[in-house]
Amino acid sequence: MKIINRRKDALESNMTTEDLGKAMAQLDLSNVPEHRKSEAVMDHLMKVMADAIYDKDKAQEIHISRILRRRQNG
Repeated sequence: MKIINRRKDALESNMTTEDLGKAMAQLDLSNVPEHRKSEAVMDHLMKVMADAIYDKDKAQEIHISRILRRRQNG
């Protein structure tokens, strides 16, 4: 069994939970096919997170992974 300290591993951000809620509410899923909605939500969450964290190396890693995932899924 592996024990994970989520608070120690968390990335610092300039975003509050209220800001996160507002940012996620801006996502428009009306033009997204039903089978792609969960992917769209996760992609939007990753974009919001990458734009809000202080660690620019991690932010760049997240942006690159989003690009690669989009290329893979078409």
